[in-house]
Amino acid sequence: MTRAQLVNKLSLKMNVSRKEADLYLTSFLDSIMETLDKDERVVVQGFGSFKVNEYKARVAKKPLTGELIQLPARRKPSFHAGKELRERVNEGMELVNEAEALIDRLSVPENVFSVSAG
Repeated sequence: MTRAQLVNKLSLKMNVSRKEADLYLTSFLDSIMETLDKDERVVVQGFGSFKVNEYKARVAKKPLTGELIQLPARRKPSFHAGKELRERVNEGMELVNEAEALIDRLSVPENVFSVSAG
């Protein structure tokens, strides 16, 4: 889903103009970015949490040339999905697993898949 599609969906759900929905989304995202910039964690209950991971400077090897290069210290934002989001995403997988288990339990005659030559 693109930002424009998300803004459109928000405007329909909130019954506001797309301009207002874009303002709400921008404000929400800016708040997250400002908080992460202060090295604080953002937790949206049921959805997930955002935080910044810090990585030390290190020496790495370029895969193509084998040349050693120095990578500087860096900070990288990360997201960890909450329980409700994980359950919702995996909901369909439970149904697939149940269907596969049911198929495995069914006894199918050996000749059911054979094609008769006519």
